[in-house]
Amino acid sequence: MGMPLVVANHPQLDTAALAYPGVRVERASGVGIADVIASLGRMVRERAPQAVFYSELASRKLLRALLGGTRDAPRVVYIPHGFSEKRQDWARGTAFQDIAVLYGQHAFDQLAAFGVAGYLHHFIVSGNVRRRYHAMHEATFRVRLAALGLEPRPDLRTVLYAPTWDDALGSSSFFPAFAAMVRELPTGWRLIAKLHPHLDRHAATLDDLARQCRGRDVHLVRGTPLSLPFLDLADAYVGDMSSLAYDFLGSGRPMFFTNAAAGTAADAAGSRLFACGSVVAPDRYGEIYRIIDDAWASDADRFGEARAALERYTHAPERTLEDVAEEMDDVLAGPPPTWMYAKLDPPPAAPR
Repeated sequence: MGMPLVVANHPQLDTAALAYPGVRVERASGVGIADVIASLGRMVRERAPQAVFYSELASRKLLRALLGGTRDAPRVVYIPHGFSEKRQDWARGTAFQDIAVLYGQHAFDQLAAFGVAGYLHHFIVSGNVRRRYHAMHEATFRVRLAALGLEPRPDLRTVLYAPTWDDALGSSSFFPAFAAMVRELPTGWRLIAKLHPHLDRHAATLDDLARQCRGRDVHLVRGTPLSLPFLDLADAYVGDMSSLAYDFLGSGRPMFFTNAAAGTAADAAGSRLFACGSVVAPDRYGEIYRIIDDAWASDADRFGEARAALERYTHAPERTLEDVAEEMDDVLAGPPPTWMYAKLDPPPAAPR
């Protein structure tokens, strides 16, 4: 839509400029770490844009304080950076945005289950625009992967391990599973571990694990915002509750799930996602390659239909980039919601 991607510092600027072909990247000047939210608000007001696209979930009160107060306030569009089936309360904030982008019916039904779908002011169903953008720039992304020493290898069986971060629900399988996956990696297999950015909070531990990977065909991918190009390299996917799993659904390739919360209150075994592949409990992480090998031939027959159904439910298949852009233009042409400039009413009570 011709908008710049605004980042806060030079490392982020360099990373974004390399990662996203065709996107104009700008640095936000005068944004200080101590008051980053307030200074970002000042920077945006100085630019006086028609719209702000962001992937946070700020409250209406905060959005009004930062960007509102007048009838010419910018429209604010929430863009999710992935889809998650984890039932975390912060996700209900999607319903209280100015304009919310939903990938498909699954996201709307999540908000309905939270009891907040009726608070949506505007929402646009996008389908998987991220996948379409990636397809448009596939050649560029192949060059990016080659620079990381990662290229298609028909002579190897490539497993992509994409764990989520170490959240409050205990969803991440990374720390109990990764060492076993490195130790047991068979000859003729390649392991690519695409880490969630939040896992770098444990940088010292990751550095130690990276040293253990030396001499093995293991690639620990850190510090890159890219995800879809790594999925294309994989012959099979291994993960827990990471949003990357939903991007892999449409590939038609085998999926395996390391259920880190098996047997606990946060056990995700009942999720639709975990019905799309073989589930590996924590006490069997050391057997994962044998489990993958045993399930390989029958995987499509057992789980292909479930994966295709969840892909359609999560990412509206009928949406085109042109459809989404046209609808977005129409919505952005309207005025901001009254809560951006009128006297604020008390927020609705959270459903019980």
